[in-house]
Amino acid sequence: MEILFNEQDIIDSISVYAAERDHVAPQSVQVQLEYNVNFGIAAKVVTFSGEWGCNEQDIIDSIATYLRDYHQFQPDRLMIELGYDEDEGITASILVN
Repeated sequence: MEILFNEQDIIDSISVYAAERDHVAPQSVQVQLEYNVNFGIAAKVVTFSGEWGCNEQDIIDSIATYLRDYHQFQPDRLMIELGYDEDEGITASILVN
């Protein structure tokens, strides 16, 4: 089975991940996705406790955490690949084994 995440799905995943990390509500997390040709995909995260950055691995971990916590998927059975398209923006393809 394949699951496709758009930018909003990825932002939601990072919000849940950051909320768990900083012990705040996901609604209080601000996320800005970024794509750079040289550096790839990243995110800037702002919570009450401060600002920090997510690299591609952090974003992949956040998607796995989100799918585990909200949809009962097993993270070790997920193959997550991030992508960027000028029309669609930042996306994720998740293969479930």
